Amino acid sequence: MEILWLGLAAFVGSTLTGIMGVGGGVLILVIMAQFVPPSVLIPLHALVMLYSNLNRVVIQRRHIRWSYVWPFLAAGVIAIALVSRWVNSVPVDLGQLLLGLFVLIATWRPNWFQVGQWPASLSGGITGALSMFLGAMGPMVMAVLPRAAWIRHEIIATHGMVMGLQYGVKALAFAWIGFEWIAYLPALVAMCLAATLGNLAGARLLGRVSEQHFKFVLNALLTVLALRLVVQYFA
Repeated sequence: MEILWLGLAAFVGSTLTGIMGVGGGVLILVIMAQFVPPSVLIPLHALVMLYSNLNRVVIQRRHIRWSYVWPFLAAGVIAIALVSRWVNSVPVDLGQLLLGLFVLIATWRPNWFQVGQWPASLSGGITGALSMFLGAMGPMVMAVLPRAAWIRHEIIATHGMVMGLQYGVKALAFAWIGFEWIAYLPALVAMCLAATLGNLAGARLLGRVSEQHFKFVLNALLTVLALRLVVQYFA
């Protein structure tokens, strides 16, 4: 029964992210937390999201903005290396509050920071550095993408590529410190299969959404996710 619920979570979450680019990872994490011990929740979630994002990239690969991805990732790796020594210096709850506020500003007042005009290397460096201190980076990465200049398929594909590689780094780190994922192989297989179906469903539904409706709903979803982070700080 647990595997059924986990598979359903992966399907719904991947469908949502396949349509909007964000939101599915949070949904999957919340449902996984009901069935998976806290000690293995984050490693398992990283593996599932690694697969889901890279599977989405395969489906949407012809829409990836590679000219944006490479400088973004290169700057992110350098930034992570530079700030890693201070990884425990920022309180997690304060970091989540600042992340929520940034996403709100970047979504509704982008001219304040001119985020849509940042070079890929600047966006990659800042989000890469902050990923060492903060948790849910999907909304922030989405917020700094030049969404106004891209069509919806390019937004989904490029965001999936960047986030997939980020989850890959996390998965390698957990493997390095000895996380034993074999014991959870049945759940991982079920969730990955369900994620594949969800990504296919999301890609099909994305093609039926107009550019205007897509960007409106994406902004609304980013707002909900950002407000969730702000409310959690004051709760």
